[in-house]
This record gives sequence, structure tokens and C-alpha cells, in this order.
Amino acid sequence: MTSKLIQLTFLDPEQSIQAEPEETIMSALKSASVPIKQACTNGVCGVCLTPLLSGEIDYAQRLPHGLNNREKQNGYFLPCIATCKTDIAIGKPKVRLR
Repeated sequence: MTSKLIQLTFLDPEQSIQAEPEETIMSALKSASVPIKQACTNGVCGVCLTPLLSGEIDYAQRLPHGLNNREKQNGYFLPCIATCKTDIAIGKPKVRLR
């Protein structure tokens, strides 16, 4: 498998980073020093809630318990447990860093 591109639409200017096939999106963001808040790292707390603007993600065997139906319908996902199935574009995370 080849690495996937993550387009960061909320940065000015927009940037792209690479995510390795089995790497979580959170790990790729942290490795690239992209500011994003995290807490539990297992999909339960919802702190890392981020809008997925395009592309497909995969949770594999993990369940996104920190995501309610309304958030799912509005296109949010949890990068702490998600990997990229395709190249993706993401928006500004819901929780701001202080």
C-alpha cells in the first residue's frame, strides 16, 4: 500500500501531509506538528472531532463511540482511530487548542 495525502484546508495557506497506510490520521497530524487536541486516543471522548470534507476513512475494528449520530451526519470523524482509505481533505477540528 502507498501513503495517502491529507489536505489540511483549515491552515493558511492550505497544506498537505502524508499518512502511511496503517498510521492513524492523528499520528500523521502530530508528526507534522499540526495543532489538534486529543485526549483518550481510542475513539471514546470525542475531543479530536474533525470534519471530513472529502475522501474515505477507515476505523477498521475500532468503534467511534465519541461520535454521535448528528456529528456523523454532519461529516465529522475521529482522527485518533481513523486511517485513510483514500486521499482526504479535512476541515478545522471542532475543539480549539488553547
